[in-house]
Amino acid sequence: MDLQLLDMLPEQGYAYYLARLAILFAVLLIINLVAFKFILPVVNKAISKTKLVWDDLLIKNHFVSRIFWIVPVIATDKLCLLLFEIDSAETPAFAQMISILMTIVIASVILSIINTVRDVFDSIESLRTLPIDNIRQLTVLVVYLVTLIFIVSIAFEKSPLALLTGISAAMALVLLIFKDVILGFVAGVQLSLNRLVRVGDWIVYAPGGADGTVISVGLTVVKVRNFDNTITSVPVYDLVSNSFTNWRGMQETGARRIKRALYIDQNSVCYLTQENFEKLKKHPLLQEYLQNKLDEGVTIADEHTLPDKRCLSNLGTFRAYVEFYLHAKPEIRSDMLIMCRQLSATEHGLPLEVYCFSEVEWKKYEKIQADIIDHLLCAADYFGLRIYQFGDKA
Repeated sequence: MDLQLLDMLPEQGYAYYLARLAILFAVLLIINLVAFKFILPVVNKAISKTKLVWDDLLIKNHFVSRIFWIVPVIATDKLCLLLFEIDSAETPAFAQMISILMTIVIASVILSIINTVRDVFDSIESLRTLPIDNIRQLTVLVVYLVTLIFIVSIAFEKSPLALLTGISAAMALVLLIFKDVILGFVAGVQLSLNRLVRVGDWIVYAPGGADGTVISVGLTVVKVRNFDNTITSVPVYDLVSNSFTNWRGMQETGARRIKRALYIDQNSVCYLTQENFEKLKKHPLLQEYLQNKLDEGVTIADEHTLPDKRCLSNLGTFRAYVEFYLHAKPEIRSDMLIMCRQLSATEHGLPLEVYCFSEVEWKKYEKIQADIIDHLLCAADYFGLRIYQFGDKA
C-alpha cells in the first residue's frame, strides 16, 4: 500500500480509526475474494483432475480452504502494523490474538487431515473393517486438548509445559474420581488398535450374556445384538480383561467346524467276519479301500481261530467309511481337514469323533451336522457295531 495515501487520512480522533478500519476491512475483503473466489476454485479444480483419490478427499474435508485462512490472518497482522503502527512486540494483546488465530487455523487443518485419513480407509474395501473411527475420535480429542492448552498458554503468557505441570496435580484427582471411565477409555483404544472386535463380528461373552453380532464398537461400550434380538451392552474393559470368543475367523474362511463324537459300545468291536466283508466290499466307498488292504497283506479273521496277522476290524473299517463318506458329501469342505478318530475310552463307551468343516450359515450348518450323525448312527449297524446307550442290556 502506498504510504502517501495514508498521509491523506485523518491523523487523530474517531476519523483516524474509522478511516483505517474501513481500509483494513476493504483490503481483507479483497484478499478473501481473490483467495477464496478465484484462487481456491482453481486449486481445487486442478487437484480434482488427478487420478488420485486421497486428494479429492482433502478437498471434501476443506483442507485447502482451511490453509487459505492463514492468508487473512497474516494480512491482518501486516495491515494493522502498517495502518495503526501496531508492533506485535509492543502490543502483547494484539500478538496474542494473532497467535490464537493461527493456532485455531492450524488445528482446523490437522482436523481436516484426520478426517481425510478416515475417509481414505473407508474408501478401500480391505481397510474398511479397521476400527479407524475410534482412533479418529481419540485423535480429535487429543487435538482439541492440545489446542486448548496452547490457547490458554498464549492468553496467560505461560509455557505450555508449565501449564501442563500445573494441570498434573489436578489430573491425579481426576484419575482417582474417573478411574472406571478412564480404564474403559484405555481399554477401548486397546480393543481398536488390536482389532479384537469390529462391527459385524459374532462374539460370545458368557459372563455378560452376550452371544450374537456386534452392532456398535465405542470407546467404552460394545453393543451386541443377540440371536434372540435382545441387545447386550458389554463394557470394553470387561472384554479386554476377560476372555471372549470371536467367530470372525470362521466367517472369513467361510467354513464352520463339525466336531461330534459317536460313543461305540466296546463289546461290539470285533474282527470283520467273512460275511460282513463280502457285504461291505460291494459298497462303492469301500471297494478300493478293502482291496488295498488285502493287497497290503491284511487278512480276514477266522471266527474260530485267534489271528496271528493283521486283520480287518469292524471299527477300523467303519472309521475309514466315515472319512470316505465325508469326502463324498458335497456340503463338506474337502479342501480342509476331514478326520474320524478314536478318543480315549470312557465309561460311556469308545468315542469315535467326526471332525470336518461345512457351511457357515447357522441353519444349513445344523442341518448338515444332523444329517451326518443320523446317517452314521444308522450305518454303524451294518458294520456290526452298536451305539452305546445307558441302561441298554443288549
